[in-house]
Amino acid sequence: MKNSISYGLLGGVIAISLSLAANAADRTPKALVIMLDGFRADALENAAAPNMRMLKDGKWQPEYKCAWSLTANTILDTPTISGPNHLAIATGVSGHKTNQKGNEPNKCDHTKWPSWLSRLVAAKPDKKALFRFSWKWDQSISPDPKVSSIHATDEANAIEVPKILAAPDAPDAVMWYIDWPDHGGHSCGYYPYTTGYFHTIHLSDMAIGNALSAIASRPTFAQEDWLVIITADHGGYARGHGMMNGHATTIPLLVCGRNVVAGRIAGTPQNCSIAATALRHFGIDTSSMDLDGPLVGTKAAAVTPQRKLNDSLVAYFPFEGKALVNAIANGPKPVATGSAALVGKGDFIGGALRVAPGTNGISSVRLEGSERLAFENGGDFAMTMWVRMDTAPTGDPVIVANKDWQSGNNPGILITSAKQIGGMKNPGVSFNAGRVNHGRIDLGPYDTTLGKWTLYAVTRDKDGVIRFYQGGQDGHLYWISENVSNIVVATDFPFVLGQDGTGQYKSAFNGFIDDFALWTRTLSHEEMRRIYESGRMGIPFQNLL
Repeated sequence: MKNSISYGLLGGVIAISLSLAANAADRTPKALVIMLDGFRADALENAAAPNMRMLKDGKWQPEYKCAWSLTANTILDTPTISGPNHLAIATGVSGHKTNQKGNEPNKCDHTKWPSWLSRLVAAKPDKKALFRFSWKWDQSISPDPKVSSIHATDEANAIEVPKILAAPDAPDAVMWYIDWPDHGGHSCGYYPYTTGYFHTIHLSDMAIGNALSAIASRPTFAQEDWLVIITADHGGYARGHGMMNGHATTIPLLVCGRNVVAGRIAGTPQNCSIAATALRHFGIDTSSMDLDGPLVGTKAAAVTPQRKLNDSLVAYFPFEGKALVNAIANGPKPVATGSAALVGKGDFIGGALRVAPGTNGISSVRLEGSERLAFENGGDFAMTMWVRMDTAPTGDPVIVANKDWQSGNNPGILITSAKQIGGMKNPGVSFNAGRVNHGRIDLGPYDTTLGKWTLYAVTRDKDGVIRFYQGGQDGHLYWISENVSNIVVATDFPFVLGQDGTGQYKSAFNGFIDDFALWTRTLSHEEMRRIYESGRMGIPFQNLL
């Protein structure tokens, strides 16, 4: 199934960081580009994918380093489906150039927008290129007699590609599209994860591991300079992927090679950047090709400074004992209204905050003074909290906000316990922010599991990347992301738990909140995982400080 459709806006393009250092004169450039159909970014950590994680961590071979992103994006000017994104990966241009909006017959003018394999053999006739794929539609991606294009099952390709790579006469450039994860997602669900989806990712990872072993076993490997790139065409939610809002657009990107600048790629790189990266590896000038994926730069990897967890922490509420207090001295002061109250047994980490509708429907905790907070880089922030809802929400009640929720376009940020977004069938926990131009961003939704404590967290960094997390007590930490540099974080409203910034929103939240924390800086992915893992094991957040 590759036919769900939803349209989005064209996102910006970014650079993949490879050094400009030329290949050593005695090494022959080689490349392997792998596309995993339907591979969510968070599946890289949650599924059994040791070979891809080894590549990401720079542990494949000595001298080989990896630039990586777990917040990469599909192209954003087309539906989040296979056809347009398969073309984008191959050609290096988005849908507005390929003219491909869906899985209808290929509309791309390949004389103007050839695949990077075709560009390679045209520029360097002595090079050999191979394209292996299992989805028959892809046979139209590289209609070039100089490029060997072979359609076969994933099972056959998993056997043949490692053999081909190990052979003395292996092609100089191989592009390999693997369809397995998409079958698992459509059959069993991309999110929440299922054993069927996990199994297809594990199969793919084993095939990739065999390919990497075949490359490393080549007698001429020491005299070769390999570039290995892994990405996806889209992610998914439930059993579909024809929507935006993060679940379908957030994908991984791994770029491994001798001359790669190791570390996290800044921003939200798009999968169309791969063609320019691969061609530059072979010393081909792409400046006149009008590719949407930029030329390879010299930018160092993005680094989130290592800071103490309590650095720029302005509010922390453990919700223990008898008094509602902020554990951070001189931080915003809590003021409870309605029936918001501490409960001694939150059945999670000691006590909890119970927010329940009162006779007037208003129940909340206002953080007085939070409207005067100064956020780093004009809008970096982070919030983490554990939430439990025992009954299905009605309307779109607020878990936390510093905005007027009468319109999602209003400035400020918000997490709602129930919102239906785009092509999603069911409402769920979602993040909203107002833009400078009075527009909005919505990320989500995440499914709600009634009666279960769940981590919800969100952060924005200086590059404008928002990461929205959900973590259950089953050990799965999910995230979706989007690059939104023009949201308004600080407002005239304080942050309020259980209500919007006005404290008067019509839909009342009904649930529990525990271990709420607010920072005026971004949190790294590693910090988020640390908070999640400790919380699900019953360790109070304050023990991490």
